[in-house]
Amino acid sequence: MKMRVKNPTALGNKGKDLREFAGNYLSKAFPNPDRDGCPSDSALRSLAFNPKESQPSITEHLAACSPCFRRYSEFLAELKAQREAEKRFSWGRIFAWTRVHPVLVGTAAVCALLIAIGAGLLFRRSRLPNTPPVETHRTPASVEPLNSAVAYARFGLDLSALSRVRGSESSATVPQRLAVPSSPLDLTLTLPLASKEGPYDLRVTSGDRTFWSKSAQAHLLKGKTVIQVEADFRQVPTGNYNLEVQSSSGIRLIQPLFIAPGLPHSEKPE
Repeated sequence: MKMRVKNPTALGNKGKDLREFAGNYLSKAFPNPDRDGCPSDSALRSLAFNPKESQPSITEHLAACSPCFRRYSEFLAELKAQREAEKRFSWGRIFAWTRVHPVLVGTAAVCALLIAIGAGLLFRRSRLPNTPPVETHRTPASVEPLNSAVAYARFGLDLSALSRVRGSESSATVPQRLAVPSSPLDLTLTLPLASKEGPYDLRVTSGDRTFWSKSAQAHLLKGKTVIQVEADFRQVPTGNYNLEVQSSSGIRLIQPLFIAPGLPHSEKPE
């Protein structure tokens, strides 16, 4: 026999109130100004972005440390902003349901975690015992190699109008800055006419720092020289950069980029 819910709206509001109460309570109830035994930011970020790969002890620590819970909430907000930004980019069907489905599952798991922690605190009405210190000197998990389940969205950059420079020379003209999403991309670069096939080095730089790099092969496709490469820009902070494309002979192309997780499709970068 199935139970009928007389007022599903009221039930939903109670669930929302419970989540808000749990979040507010956990963010203030357990001060830890010296951050004793706290996990690193990379560990908290991993819990928000990859909850299945995170250690259970970190989740337990959140229930007894308000600073860590607040930092974890910031990473959740960052994740939500990235996903909302991806939905605003109009690139056909590349952001299909199969791409966002893992995020929906992760979001549901986070909500369930908050409800479970909040309900436990309400019924127990006492501070949870201190958990053992989390190891903070452990080397963070490497971003590479990428998870094979990551979906790469097709994205193209037309570099055919760029002027070639050699070595450390500077281009005489500054091309228009192009917006690129902070997402895993199946990236296609169209090189200037008569560009040679062969190996190229790709880098995303700002000043003297390199934030992403990869080597790839250029080949002819329908009369054009193109480079096709998988590029995951999720770890590149929002901002202005240069995409440098350099051949084995020393010829360089420099294209200004704007990595923009929250850039609406109707806006243009400066």
